[in-house]
Amino acid sequence: MPPPDPTRRWSLARFGWLLLPLFGPWAVLAYFLPSPVGVYFPVVPDLVLLLLVSLFLFGFGLYRARVRWSTVFRRTALIGLAAGLLLPALLGGTALANHCPLLTPFTTAEPGGWERVSAARWSVMSAPVLFFYGSVACPYCSASSWAVLSALERLGNVSGVSFDHSSPTDSFPNTPSVVLPSLSVASRYVSLDAREATSDTQIEAPSVGICTEQAYVSAYNPLGGIPFIVLGGTFYHQGTLVDPGAISGLTAAQLANQALNENGSAWSALGPAVDDLLAFTVHANGGAPASVAAEPSVAAVLSQIH
Repeated sequence: MPPPDPTRRWSLARFGWLLLPLFGPWAVLAYFLPSPVGVYFPVVPDLVLLLLVSLFLFGFGLYRARVRWSTVFRRTALIGLAAGLLLPALLGGTALANHCPLLTPFTTAEPGGWERVSAARWSVMSAPVLFFYGSVACPYCSASSWAVLSALERLGNVSGVSFDHSSPTDSFPNTPSVVLPSLSVASRYVSLDAREATSDTQIEAPSVGICTEQAYVSAYNPLGGIPFIVLGGTFYHQGTLVDPGAISGLTAAQLANQALNENGSAWSALGPAVDDLLAFTVHANGGAPASVAAEPSVAAVLSQIH
């Protein structure tokens, strides 16, 4: 009787021959198609970690193995490769069935730290969506919320305005904040989709609802940084729009007054962010509203958008 084939055992080498062909193609597909393929298992950090573990098992397993290639290993690798193509196909199909958009990792730099992506328009009732992903307790989200409110008030009628503040124990403590999820916006030019964790003591990433929200977060904000803003499905911005230090020491009422009158030290920090939001919204609307597009500060940003 011939001795048993040692490669038939589930050694580290055999696990490596299974997992590397599984997670390698999956990671590549999810990188080039972060949506729909990478929506549920994004490249960063999920697939990168799994791929690194697979590489370690593969390399260390082969280093220790007496036999590095065999019929059993070949079959194991083929099973891993088949799974590495089938699983992302199933996940991508599920995401498409849930109306996830088609997104790629390639972006173009735009003014004000914004990025442009090649994607279908994201709109509700023909109005481009302004998606805000943040946390009230985050001082950078709180500061940015004032620019969002000011831009929305220039584009339509806003009701349900309420105020809070960022965490008292974080940097820039008690930065005044507009509670964006409480806003109701009536506008032909923009639709607000605010996903914001509303605790004012604990900074946390908010949950997302529809697959489109998850797709943009997974594709362009996989580590969950806040604030994260998407406008019309074409433009996105990671990080704060407004320096919270520039509005430190002011109350919500004082900030609201400066924003209304467009003057004061706080408005000097808010104004450029408001102009950016207005310009990208006007661009997404094909130049409307014309009255906003004609404003010199907005027109200056519009002239720089690709």
